[in-house]
Order: sequence, then C-alpha cells, then structure tokens
Amino acid sequence: MRPNVPLDHPDFGRAVPCRCATEQTEHDRAERLARYSNIGALARLTFANLIARGRSPDPRSQEIYRRCVDDARAFAEEPDGWLVLSGASGCGKTHIAAAVVNRIVERGQPALFMVVPDLLDHLRAAYEPNAEMGYDELFERVRNAPVLVLDDLGAQSATPWAQEKLFQLINHRFNTRLPTIVTTNLPPDQVNDRLRTRLMDAATARVYVLEQRRHGELRSLDVLDHPLIREMTFERFDVRGAHLSSEDRRYVENAYRQAIAFAEKPDGWLLFMGPHGAGKTHLAAAIANYRQARGEPIVFMKVPKLLEFLRRRFGDDSTSSFEAFEEMENTPLLILDDLDSQTSIGWVRDRLFQLLDHRHTARLPTVVTTALSLDDLGERLASRFVDHAVCSVLVLGEPQRQQPAPQRRPRKKT
Repeated sequence: MRPNVPLDHPDFGRAVPCRCATEQTEHDRAERLARYSNIGALARLTFANLIARGRSPDPRSQEIYRRCVDDARAFAEEPDGWLVLSGASGCGKTHIAAAVVNRIVERGQPALFMVVPDLLDHLRAAYEPNAEMGYDELFERVRNAPVLVLDDLGAQSATPWAQEKLFQLINHRFNTRLPTIVTTNLPPDQVNDRLRTRLMDAATARVYVLEQRRHGELRSLDVLDHPLIREMTFERFDVRGAHLSSEDRRYVENAYRQAIAFAEKPDGWLLFMGPHGAGKTHLAAAIANYRQARGEPIVFMKVPKLLEFLRRRFGDDSTSSFEAFEEMENTPLLILDDLDSQTSIGWVRDRLFQLLDHRHTARLPTVVTTALSLDDLGERLASRFVDHAVCSVLVLGEPQRQQPAPQRRPRKKT
C-alpha cells in the first residue's frame, strides 16, 4: 500500500507493508525462530515459572541457584560468554537453560537447544544416504549457532567418536567465543579432561555447581553449613589480634595472605599448625566459604567426627560406606579440621594415611589444621605434609607437644 501523506513527506509515493502484512511477517518470523530453536515441549519452561531459589533445602545451594538465575536472565538479554550449570538431576539446570532460549526467541533472536545424546544420534543418522539433512550441514548449523544450549552433557555414550565430536563442537565455539550454555550432571572434576579445559576456562565460562547429592553418611559428616562455620569468612578474621606478640602477628598475617591466595586458586595443600584458638579453623572455613560462594563443591570435616565414622564403619564392606569414603578421597577440595591426638591409634593412622595418600598422589587440593607438631603426627602422615612440592606448612603459633600417658604407680603392699 502507499500511505496518504503530503508531497514533502519522506514516505510519499513509497510502498510500505500494511498492518496485516506486518503482523503476518512477525508471526512467520516467530514460528521460524521457534522451529529453529528446537525447544519443542520445553517452550513451557520460562523465567516466570522458575522456582526462584531452586529445589534444595540447603540455604547455600539456594543462594548459588539464585545467583545463577540472575546471571541467566542477563545472558538471555545480552548473550555473552558461557554458562556451565552442574548439578544432580532434578535441580533445575534444564529449566534455566530452556528459559534462556525461550526469552531469546521471544526477543526475536535465534537460539538453538540441543540435548547432547539426541544431537549425537542425529549426527550418526546424518551419515545415511536418505537423511533429511546431511552430516556437514547439521554439524555446521550446530557449531555456528548464534546461541547454543547443550543440555545433559555426560549422559551420552562415552565412545571415542562421541567424545571427538563433542570436543570438535565445543572447541570451535570456545575459539570463536560464541555464546554457549552447557548443563551436566557431572561434577566439574569428573568432566572429560579435554572438555574441562574449555568448559571451566575462567576467562570464558561462569560455572555454577547448583546441587551435588552426597551419600547420607558423607552429608552428615560435612559441617560447612553449620551457622558458626558459615560466619568464618576472611572479612571477619582478626589479623592483628591484641593478644598476639609481634612475631606471632607476622606468622598470622602470612597465613592469612596465603589462605586468600589458595582460596582464589586452590592448588596443592595447606597445613595450618598452631595451638587451639590461633585461628586455624577460621582460615580453613574462610577458604571453604569463599570457594562455595563461587559454586565449587567442598567437603569440610571435623577430624574427630570423621574418626567416629571410621570407627563405626571399620571393617564394613557395604557399598554405601565404600562410596562415601571414595567420595572423600576424590572431592575437588577437602578440608580436615582438628587433626589431633587420636592419630596415635594404629588403625586411625592407617585410614587417614589411605585418604591423604590418595589425595597426595592425585594432587587434589586439601587443607588440614592441627594443634600437633609434625613429629606427633607420625612418620607416615608427616611424610605427606613435608613434601614442599605439594604442601605449604603455615605456623600460627607453637604447636602443642603430645604428652605421654601418665604412668600408674604401683600400690604399696600393706
């Protein structure tokens, strides 16, 4: 149609689409974007019907979930970088990812949602002569999508072909800095090594560990969510305590600085040594709180409580006990607080050595606090802490010496 406008109007004599044609064009575009997105039945998952703090009853998990949702909302308005959502099945990862796609489509922009096992099935089928879309065309469409969601990474068959295709896809998007969201039920440390270097790259990806389900026994040992431990942050630590001598204050300040550096980038081990009340537990808890606030999985244990667990389960070959101990061995960051005098018991030392030796060999970040000297820890345990290539020993005061058991005096005969 030609608008009825004066001769001097810019649109005079110019053909423009009528309102019904404009509405039809917008409707067609919306349908094309919906088809392209591959969102299907997940079009119902939006930010409007998202559970604001997730399904976990744990306050820390709720806070991490809330921050993740805020980040996802911002991403949906202006896609940039990568979001990696890790967590147990049912914690809300897919809802967040689908809500992002639905919002982008609502804004009239293209985004593609692919479930990883389905994607690999489509790629295999694309080799067939009668396939609707050839392999090259399909792979190119996915790897260069303006915004891509890869849902449920880790649920696919771990064949060499599947691993190679996923690496090619993720590596291409990493190198070209294309906005990407990945959801996985794997903990970050269990993702394939080649993929992990891309998915966990701090310059590109924001990683959120929404909820990791632990065995009930291990969850009962972890005290990180205790109110007192939660309050032990770097901001609340008194570096210049009035009761400290100038020399002790220097030791404490050095331990504080190294604890912050470790919290920012966990690497190797830290051993905090000193008398009770020196601040060892506070610094260990501050590291744990700092890392957990950034979505990292942490296990924080009081050693006496751990020893009680080991005592109850000593000789127990049940699957749950084995899995709980194995999870302690392999957790990305383990903090053992108050390694104390009970290490003199033979079987206790054996189990603690088994745990620490595994983490020492695997170079897994570990923090230990103790009021004992290295001599009192025993030769085998101490051998892991004096390895300066792995462990930094930070003394906050003079460690206590373990006192020998008092000798009972024989009773005099009367």
